Amino acid sequence: MLGLSNTWFEDGHKFVRWTPATATLLRHAKTALHDDLAPHLSRRCSHIKGHGGVKLSVNYSQRLCNHFAYVARFDVRSYYSSMDHQIILDLLKQCRARPAITCIVGEYLSLPDHNSGGKGMVAGGALSPLIGALYLMPLDKLMKDLQGSLGVRYQRYMDDFVIFAPTRHKLRKAIKQMYGVLDNLKVHVHPKKRFIGPTRKGFDFLGYWLEPDKPLTPSPVSLSRLIERSHQLHERTADLHQLREYVCRWHQWHHGGLRGLTARTSSFIWAWQYVTKALRLNLAPEIIR
Repeated sequence: MLGLSNTWFEDGHKFVRWTPATATLLRHAKTALHDDLAPHLSRRCSHIKGHGGVKLSVNYSQRLCNHFAYVARFDVRSYYSSMDHQIILDLLKQCRARPAITCIVGEYLSLPDHNSGGKGMVAGGALSPLIGALYLMPLDKLMKDLQGSLGVRYQRYMDDFVIFAPTRHKLRKAIKQMYGVLDNLKVHVHPKKRFIGPTRKGFDFLGYWLEPDKPLTPSPVSLSRLIERSHQLHERTADLHQLREYVCRWHQWHHGGLRGLTARTSSFIWAWQYVTKALRLNLAPEIIR
C-alpha cells in the first residue's frame, strides 16, 4: 500500500510527499513502468529519459521550421489536473503493463484524489513523467499516421507540441483530427498559449523563439521568467554575486546543446545587462561586464 505524508498546491499543481517506504517502492515501480511502456512510447515525445529532452525538441523543430511553410503550436490546458484516471488505466492495459504495476499506478492516482473525482495527477512524482508521456500516446500515433498521409511532422515535450505542414490545408486537416483525439482524452488545448500560421512569422516553443533560417533567441516568455526569478532572488538576498551566477547558469542552459543554432549576439554580457537594466540596478561598468 502507498502512503502519504502530506499534500500541497504550488503554482496550480498538486504535490505530495510520500512516506519513505512508498518513495522507495515508487522508484522501483518507475523502472518497471518504463520497461513496460518503452516499446510503445513515441520517439517524438522527448521529455522521457533517453529521448533527447528540451534541446532535441528545439533542435528538431528548428530544422523543420526551415523546411515547412506552416506550423501549429499548442499546449494542453491544466494537463496534470485534467487527466482521467480510467483513460490512464485503459492505456496501460493497451500497452500490456504488468498487473502489479497497473495496481500501483491506480493507487498513485487515487490516493491524493481526496474528492474521488477520478481526475488529476500529482506533479513532481516519480511516475508522473511516464504517465504524462502515456496519456498523449494516441496523439503521437495519430501524428505518425498523418506523416504518411498528409506529410506533416510533429514534436512533443510533455503537453507542449508542434505540428508542421507543407500547406495550410494539410495543417487544418491535421488540427481537426488532433481535436478529435484530445476530445476522446477529455483534455483541451490552452486557448491563449497557441500559434497557428506561417512559420515565417515566428513562434515560441519551449522557451525559444523559432523562425526559418534565423538563429534561436530566448522567447518573450523565457525572458519574462528570467526577469521575474532574478527579481525574486535579488529581493531575497540582495547579493549581486548570486544574481550574476544565476544569470550565468540561465545563459549556459539557453545555449547548451544547441551549437550553431543560437544567436551569437545573445552573449552572457547581453543577458546580464538585460537583467540589471530591468531590475534598475545602477552598477559600475566593471561590475556590469
